[in-house]
Amino acid sequence: MYKVARLTYHILAFVLITQSIQLFGQEDSFIDGKLINTKNQSPISFATVLIKNKKRGLISNADGGFRIPYTFKKNADTLVISSIGYITKEIPLSNLKTDQINLIWLLEKIELLDEVKVVVSKKKKRKSARSIIRTAIDRIPENYPFSPYSYVGYYRDYQVLDGRYLNMNEAIMKVFDQGFGTEDFKNTQTTLFSYKNNTDFPRDTIASKPYDYVNRSKIISNATLDGQGGNEYTILRLHDAIRNYNINAYDFVNRLNKDLIKNHRLKLLPETFIDNTPLYVIKILKNRENIQVESKIYISKGDYKIYKLEYAVYDRKQSDTSKKKQGKLLFEIIVAYRSNKGLMYPNYISFNNAFEVLQPPNFKPITAKINHERKRFELIFNNPLSTKDAFKKKNYRLWYKEIKLKIDSVSIKKNSVYLYPEDKKAFFHPKMIQSLDKLSSKGVSIEVKNVQDIYGNIVHEQESVSYNQFREFFVQELNTDNENNTIELFMIKTKPISKNIHPTNTPQNLLNYWMNTPLKN
Repeated sequence: MYKVARLTYHILAFVLITQSIQLFGQEDSFIDGKLINTKNQSPISFATVLIKNKKRGLISNADGGFRIPYTFKKNADTLVISSIGYITKEIPLSNLKTDQINLIWLLEKIELLDEVKVVVSKKKKRKSARSIIRTAIDRIPENYPFSPYSYVGYYRDYQVLDGRYLNMNEAIMKVFDQGFGTEDFKNTQTTLFSYKNNTDFPRDTIASKPYDYVNRSKIISNATLDGQGGNEYTILRLHDAIRNYNINAYDFVNRLNKDLIKNHRLKLLPETFIDNTPLYVIKILKNRENIQVESKIYISKGDYKIYKLEYAVYDRKQSDTSKKKQGKLLFEIIVAYRSNKGLMYPNYISFNNAFEVLQPPNFKPITAKINHERKRFELIFNNPLSTKDAFKKKNYRLWYKEIKLKIDSVSIKKNSVYLYPEDKKAFFHPKMIQSLDKLSSKGVSIEVKNVQDIYGNIVHEQESVSYNQFREFFVQELNTDNENNTIELFMIKTKPISKNIHPTNTPQNLLNYWMNTPLKN
């Protein structure tokens, strides 16, 4: 019995390895595309790209990029591309090339409305932004699913520094949501189909460390990230204020059904479209001390469904490299839903927060030793020293067995500082030399401050570098049926995603889903 079970395990392992090679190893098995705004040539991010007449699709990346498995081209499938404010476009995959990035141009919907004359009846009072949002929130029970549903999607988390992707981790997951009438954190279950650390992108071990508010080596300025004990994906789900409309989501939005209107100023903007559905666009604003909130919510006319919520918080005291008037971005959350059979289901969520990391000092001592022959202490640095402050005795402190020694003189040579104690005869007596030879590294201590290298770096000074952390989930396949779940191994919400891998969770149709890895920059 043992031998049969073991053989079955090896066969399963072989199948999984084969699937992994097929899923991750063939870069040329994808068709790459990029969505561009026809009017200003800017990339179109977070557009929905669906395979026509199928339940499958993806969302374009921040740079407008996307990738489709070559299989769909062989099947003569067609892409249907839609985004708020743009004309929906259909493109046969047979028109796209496999050896280059295919640029696809989308036209803004408003361009077709320039010649349309709109007549508004004077008797009909224009709805206020407040009443539109209030109605949309009140109608959540009728516009969103309160019975169980599931979906498969592409998850990723990564960091960005100076426009470069770092620490890219990707996964395919299946989510079982019991409906909007249940508490998401307690009742929603997730199964991990596949996971990988994408080594095609650089790994930054310093930035990937946990947040540290004790030593402040990695922090979120003026904010904290509360995951209620959950992992990366759980933290992301908690920031969907629409799904969690009746519980506390995040600062300022708080409870969507009670606090959004109360906590913000609202301004009605010109309408826009998704496909042929007209949408109200409402700007959501807040200023509190140095914090500024700028947000938009998109709500359909007539049935008041919330299609999209964009929420960004800025620190006006800090500057931003993009020179935005709002200041430095603290966090931004974008959550979007799409209509299916009259109800609104998740489409994607993106959570971006800034964080600060202390980098290792550029200038530091690397070795300290005692030169008995020359009766001095020697401190060796990683860079050549500037003579400006290196000769000053007050910039050094010297201890032996917790007894402070007075420094008589200082000399330097390239990367080295030589410290001569005042009482050389007493300190370098034969008995003292014998004890020094037996000393541990804790016996002698040397402190140094205010000394610079020839490049202007101050010793031990650490520079704080600003990164951005992204967590994102994009729905690829939606199942609105109340299916019986046959999968028993759910993700443990308190464990990191990488610790939740269960080979038996891998479905036979795994190749129907794919990782929409961003284009390399």
